[in-house]
Amino acid sequence: MRVHDLLADGFDPVLRLADEQPIALPVTEAEDALCARYQADARWADAFVVVHPIWWFAPPALLKGWIDRVLVEDVALAQQPTGPPKGLFGGKRLLVVQTFQTNRALDRLAFGGIAGFFWKRVVGLPTGMERVTRLPLYGVQELAPRRLERFERRLARAVAGLIEARD
Repeated sequence: MRVHDLLADGFDPVLRLADEQPIALPVTEAEDALCARYQADARWADAFVVVHPIWWFAPPALLKGWIDRVLVEDVALAQQPTGPPKGLFGGKRLLVVQTFQTNRALDRLAFGGIAGFFWKRVVGLPTGMERVTRLPLYGVQELAPRRLERFERRLARAVAGLIEARD
């Protein structure tokens, strides 16, 4: 298991492309040792567990920057001469745990579940992930101990499923 704590690690989320560089490419250790390690870990991993709060019905900018800088050409996808990129993460699985201050109804009815859509369609599909599972935890500001215990059991089952799928 390898853990990335973007904030504690001091990860720089800003994607900087050289003049006339149309896409993000892998970095060398000399260019950015932390990003290079994150890219190597993404290639190595069979499964990912991403935990984040929802801000404006999306992942925080720091995590979006991780996607932009780590899941790049020759790491997570390969650009094709025409058409969409080819995903390089075939067989990999993703578990996304999202915490919301709002309730499920607002997420589903008002915003169409866009927070979950992002990971399944925007990240999982183009990278070729085999399976994307989402565990939302709504109303965290009023989280009763019993509801948290139920969520923790669901989370334990989801993580066990990632491990079992690997074996």
